[in-house]
Amino acid sequence: MATKRIRLPGPPPTEGSGSTPLTIEFLVEQPFLATREHARFVEFAEACAHYRYIGVCHGRPGVGKTRSAREFSSFPDLGEYAALRPIAALLGEKVARCRAVFYTVSVSNTPKTIDAVLGLNLIKLGYARLTVRGGSQDEITHDAARIACPSSSSTRPTA
Repeated sequence: MATKRIRLPGPPPTEGSGSTPLTIEFLVEQPFLATREHARFVEFAEACAHYRYIGVCHGRPGVGKTRSAREFSSFPDLGEYAALRPIAALLGEKVARCRAVFYTVSVSNTPKTIDAVLGLNLIKLGYARLTVRGGSQDEITHDAARIACPSSSSTRPTA
């Protein structure tokens, strides 16, 4: 990620004072550039989805693994979304484009924690998809939301 440097307003430092102007640096998300490596990642991810395998993508830091995964999934930020609430147009477009759930695990985690967070994200995405598709809010059930995300049916047991 690149940074953007902003100079804070104020009087310029006097010459010979040895001080520099106050600046703040912000991280700036650069536009995504699809490369051959990204195309290879997409092929890998689609093969994992098709054959229902778990894939491990590894490599040197900074080559674009996380960025490719984030771009491939198009997973919207559903942190503030509450089930069965109206969805803003921009979020609705992102939900419609979503191909996979993108989740970065913390350094310290357990399988139970990962399962709980992934399950919550899948259910939220399912509710969001059903809400975007329209229909009666009364017809949307927990099971219907789980089925709305095909990958969730294989990871979550039916009761």
